[in-house]
Amino acid sequence: MSSYRSFAESYVGGLREVLEEGHDVPSVRDPLSKASGFGQGDRPYRELIGYQTRIEDPTSSLAVTPDLPLNLSYCFGLLAWSLDGRNDVGTPAYYRRGAHEYSDDQHTLSGAFGHRLITANGNQLEEVVGRIERDPAHRRAFALVLEPQDNFRQSREYPCAVGVHLFLRDGALTWLTVMRAQQALTVLPYDAFLFMGMHQFAASLLGVPAGPYIHQAGTFHFYDNEVPLARKIVDSPATEAVLPAFPATADGGREVARELIDFELRLRQAAEAGDTAVVDEIAAHKANTEFADVARACLATHAYRKLGDTTSLVTSPAARGAVADLIAAI
Repeated sequence: MSSYRSFAESYVGGLREVLEEGHDVPSVRDPLSKASGFGQGDRPYRELIGYQTRIEDPTSSLAVTPDLPLNLSYCFGLLAWSLDGRNDVGTPAYYRRGAHEYSDDQHTLSGAFGHRLITANGNQLEEVVGRIERDPAHRRAFALVLEPQDNFRQSREYPCAVGVHLFLRDGALTWLTVMRAQQALTVLPYDAFLFMGMHQFAASLLGVPAGPYIHQAGTFHFYDNEVPLARKIVDSPATEAVLPAFPATADGGREVARELIDFELRLRQAAEAGDTAVVDEIAAHKANTEFADVARACLATHAYRKLGDTTSLVTSPAARGAVADLIAAI
C-alpha cells in the first residue's frame, strides 16, 4: 500500500501506477452498466486489481489541476446529500449533468451511499461509532453499502462502494473505504472528498482527531480514451487544497453537518425557484463553523450562477489558497 500526506499526492500516484503497471481490459458489455455506455459504446479500459492507498491528512481532500477542473459545488452538495441520507436524483442533477442516466425511475438513485449508510436500514454510521465508544478496540465497526439484493435485481445502479470500516487506533480514527470498483481519473476526486468528509464527521462524533484515510478498490481503472488526460495530470502534478477540519467534538461535528445540509437544501431550492432573496440572505451571514462556512460560500456562489448572475462571488475567511480559487472559478 502506498502512503501519501495529501489526496493530491495520492491521486497523481494512483494515476501513475495505472499507467505504468495497469493491464488492458476489453469493454464491459452489460447494457445496464455505464462501463458500456449503457450498451451504446465500446469502452476498453486499463486497471489495477486490489489497489490500496493511504492518506495521512484527511483535511487535504482536494486535488486541483487545470487539466481537469474540479466541481467544488458538487463536492459539498454530494456530502450534504449523503450526510442527510437522501437518495433523490434531483440533488446531484442540480450540480452535474447526467445524474438521471443512473436512475431506474428518474426520481431516485437506489445505490446512493449516504442513503444506504444512514437511512435505508437504520443509521449504520451512528451504530458503528457507538460500538467504538463502548469498546475502543472493536473490529466490528463495518457499515455496509452493498447488499445481497444487489446481485438479484436488474438495475442501472450497482453501488461502487462495498462499505466503510472504522478503527480507533493510537487515539485517532482510521477510516477504510472499500470499493468494488473505482474510476480513478474523473470519479475518485468526488468519492474521496465524500468519504473523507464522512471520516471527519465520524471522528467528531467520537471526540477524537481524524487519523489516516485508506481507500481500497477491487478494480482501480480509467478508460483507454482517458489515457492522454491521465498522462497530462501525472506530468503536471495536481495542487493540494486543504479545508478547515471538523471540530473535535460531537456537538461541533453535528453542527457542521446541520449547517451544511441546511445551506445546501435552501440554496438549491431557492435557485430552482428563482428566489434571489434567499440566496442573498445566506450569502450575507457567516456560518457558525469554518467547514460549513466554506461550503456556504461555494454553494451560494453556485446558486448565483444558476440564477444567471455571473459576477456575484461569496467569500469566506476560512477559504484560503486553492480553495478560494476554486470558489472564484465557479
